[in-house]
Amino acid sequence: MRYKNKPDGFTLIELLVVIAIIAILASMLLPALSKAKNKANSAVCLSNLKQWGLAQTMYTDDNNQLFPDTKLANGTTGTPGDYNEDQPRWLDLTDVEYINKQQGTSYGRTAWFNALPPYIHSQPLWQYSLSQSSIDGYNSAKNVFHCPTAASAPVDPVLNPNTRAVFPYGMNSKGMWEKGGTVQITPLKTSMVSHPSAFVMFSDNRLRSDETPYYGTDSSKASTLGSPQNYTSRFSSRHSQGGNIAFSDAHAAYFKYSYVVVGNNGKPSDPAKPDINWTHDGTSADNLPPQ
Repeated sequence: MRYKNKPDGFTLIELLVVIAIIAILASMLLPALSKAKNKANSAVCLSNLKQWGLAQTMYTDDNNQLFPDTKLANGTTGTPGDYNEDQPRWLDLTDVEYINKQQGTSYGRTAWFNALPPYIHSQPLWQYSLSQSSIDGYNSAKNVFHCPTAASAPVDPVLNPNTRAVFPYGMNSKGMWEKGGTVQITPLKTSMVSHPSAFVMFSDNRLRSDETPYYGTDSSKASTLGSPQNYTSRFSSRHSQGGNIAFSDAHAAYFKYSYVVVGNNGKPSDPAKPDINWTHDGTSADNLPPQ
């Protein structure tokens, strides 16, 4: 009886060649896949900011053309003596809501993060504060409050998302200023805005003190990381050295950090670009000449 010879398997050399080819192909494909993922995340972030911009336009239409508040300000009824408007704690939001229910009032409801979400089928921030499971839901980043690029990396060690609300997006804190940051107008109405398509409403927020580029000399600035209000000092460069901005006419766009921010005496400042106005009258919030 004659037997067929069993076919030979791969030799060690052949196996190593195949592995080397796979490694080469992977090294060529992975950067492209990573770049594609980053672009996709940036696109989702841009869409989120556009939704915030649209919510703002609907809110102003319902509220005599008045803009929402940029923050839950220090001194708001229900907040404790050590409350910090840049670092609102979940317990602070719960306490304010408790006072609201007891007194039949609505303190803090005009802050953008409470006033705008219902316009885009989301829940106000104060509702997330009412239970640990709700806080976990907010921190899961599966909502319009979060940028997927920011969510893909850990926040700065100084931030504690289980204790305080961390904001990947912030509302423009300089919008009420005019004449080079020397006069403040409150309340601000849409009719006071010189260039709606250039007036900044919301933008990406810095969540890490080691983020680069950053034009400040003190990059730790723990109090400004993840705050509800934003400005050039807090503008993030996490999207390929740039960030997304939503304007008061509800359009959103991407800009390089170096275009949005200028360094001035160690501070990330406003270059007064004609297409990016941090003040409602279009002048530099830092009283700098247009760049």
